[in-house]
Amino acid sequence: MKKNLFLLFVGALLMVACATPEERAARQAENLKMVKAAVGSQQYRINVSSMTPMRGTSTNVMGRWVKIDGNTIDCYLPYVGRDDAPHMKTRAEVKSDAKLEFKAEVENYNLQYLPNKKCGVITFTTSYGGDDYQFNINVDNTGRARIRVTPKSRDFIDYEGSVYGI
Repeated sequence: MKKNLFLLFVGALLMVACATPEERAARQAENLKMVKAAVGSQQYRINVSSMTPMRGTSTNVMGRWVKIDGNTIDCYLPYVGRDDAPHMKTRAEVKSDAKLEFKAEVENYNLQYLPNKKCGVITFTTSYGGDDYQFNINVDNTGRARIRVTPKSRDFIDYEGSVYGI
């Protein structure tokens, strides 16, 4: 009985995994169309799955995102990095430096599609809490995004995740 159940499970798994190249190409084309539409209309959300600080190793992240809705950014990301200009800080200021959580206006939004690399490059700046942030987002044709956030006076940090339309 267990052997039959196991063979049935393996057979079902093989049937699901054996998508034809045409089906895979159609799914990729549909995904690329959705990603281009969302990014082009500035209506998308990137669910972050990992972060890599300038000084350190990559770490998995759950439940964090960057959302662009028109000219507004809703950023909910962790941050690990050093301040270039150390100064006396209260405990609350140090704790707030461990995250990038804010809603702000996006300035200088620029989207450039690079057909030879099959990706789009999005750049913009924003200001919040006395700091300026430069965002550089690379979105490939599968919907994967790599985000580099460069605060004006702190270390840059990289994030990786998936793009979804909103």
